[in-house]
Amino acid sequence: MTTRAEMVVRAQGFTIGGVRILAGLMWLANLHWKVPTDFGEANGGGLYKYVAAGADNAPLAPYRWALRELVLPNFQLFGWFTLISEAVVAALLLIGYRSRLVALAGAAMAMPIGLSVLYYPRADEWAWSYLLMIGLHLLLWAVPSGDHLGVDGVLAGAPARSGRAMRSTGIVAVVVGALGLFVARSIDFTGKAAALLGSDAGFANADGGVTRRWELKFLFFNPLWALLTVACGVLLIAGSRKAVLAYVAAAGFAALAVAVLFQQTFDYMRDDGAVQKVSTGTNMAFWGGLAVASALFARRVLGAGSVQVDAAAASHSPVAATLAE
Repeated sequence: MTTRAEMVVRAQGFTIGGVRILAGLMWLANLHWKVPTDFGEANGGGLYKYVAAGADNAPLAPYRWALRELVLPNFQLFGWFTLISEAVVAALLLIGYRSRLVALAGAAMAMPIGLSVLYYPRADEWAWSYLLMIGLHLLLWAVPSGDHLGVDGVLAGAPARSGRAMRSTGIVAVVVGALGLFVARSIDFTGKAAALLGSDAGFANADGGVTRRWELKFLFFNPLWALLTVACGVLLIAGSRKAVLAYVAAAGFAALAVAVLFQQTFDYMRDDGAVQKVSTGTNMAFWGGLAVASALFARRVLGAGSVQVDAAAASHSPVAATLAE
């Protein structure tokens, strides 16, 4: 019977892991507007507008100089670095791998983001949000958040935990893929058109437009991407019994991540009939994280199996028999 103290400890662990996942979702939901290949440079929007505003208005002269002289002349390279680095942080926070190092990186990345966004002239930003963002990541660095609902904890435990983690991760992939299939039911089976799995809610203005205040743009799917996510999830569930299938699932997730990286953009079909070009970085981070987790779990299970086989073989060897006598 579980004692009250054990229940409290378990609840604390779920809370720590849940906060880490929440931080990962925050990074994930802010990838869609970092759109390759010019990242807003052509029209003065997107990532470019915040960097340009920081170059003009940021309070620290060395920071303004770095943006003006180093970043803006090489802006597309900077855009790709930003997209990929934020996708990596999102993926690893979501799965809880190397969580302390990743949290420290997230805190460091939040500092220039805050300086650039806060001084965008037409933005209405709450300064404390960026201080809290930095503080959140420092807190995740201070505690082993990956030990709770994360890969770090699974790898530190008994090999049997990896099998259970495979099943749980596979179920998550199947559920997400099924939800993606539902939201994409009216989208072309293949192609760049995609439906949103998340929220884009807002309210109508007097002029008939929509002010969107609840943007949680997590993932984008067409039916093909959704079905492939379900298929890889099923393979991962099966991998809990036959670990080689987990490697196949990992390869499948990795292939999906690479495919959308090269595709670069989705045509998001909004509920008001408009089409918005968004980055594929959200899906790249999600599938990439699942690929890493699947491969690590499979290696753990197969490694434990090989150790058991070696131990069994050694126990039946002539040398072992002689020593036993």
